[in-house]
Amino acid sequence: MVGIGGILLSPLLSYVLHMDLHLAMATSSWSFLFTGVIGTFFYAKKKSISWEKVWWLSLGIVPATLIGARTNVFLPAKFLTIILAILIGFSGLHAFIRQSVKNLKPNQIGNFQLILIGFAVGFGSALTGTGGPVLLVPIFLFLQFPALQSVGVSQAIQLPIAIFAAMGFALYGQIDFLMGTQLGLIQSAGVVFGALLAHRIAPERLRQIVAFALIGVGILMIGRTIFD
Repeated sequence: MVGIGGILLSPLLSYVLHMDLHLAMATSSWSFLFTGVIGTFFYAKKKSISWEKVWWLSLGIVPATLIGARTNVFLPAKFLTIILAILIGFSGLHAFIRQSVKNLKPNQIGNFQLILIGFAVGFGSALTGTGGPVLLVPIFLFLQFPALQSVGVSQAIQLPIAIFAAMGFALYGQIDFLMGTQLGLIQSAGVVFGALLAHRIAPERLRQIVAFALIGVGILMIGRTIFD
């Protein structure tokens, strides 16, 4: 519904099933292929995806996810997780306190800027096993894109991120494809329900939901890092 649920999966696998965090992130990344397919189908059907943005973002995403997966294998992500959590939290606060303005036009950004955003999202997503939306949604909200369009594009970019992140983890680390597939299929049911709700909620209400969700994710990530 809000496009950032992927952040919850890695800590659940780590704390509930006691999986190694790197394996949990890798497995989570693969599972997002299935949620991405379902989410993309539903948002595309509702014409809520800007495919031009998806294309330019993907040019940065593809190489960055391979680099991010390789980096994940060798580096502890604690300090990066804290930085990421702070950025997400501030993005949520920005979306929450921003005044609603009628006929608000999104900031115009060029294709090169979209490639750079895609590179950052791809690298950060593979590094932390978050799937993509948790990074792209706050960036797009900060750039004043409509919440529904932000969530729609974030669903579509899960596909290249999941595929190339999984390739990177398979080459440089380890990944549980069976569990990832099972989790992906189960999550897909939640995606269907969430997508239906998202298109039945007023845009302003959806923006508020996204803002609260982002703030909650930031707090969750910081807590997860402190108590790990």
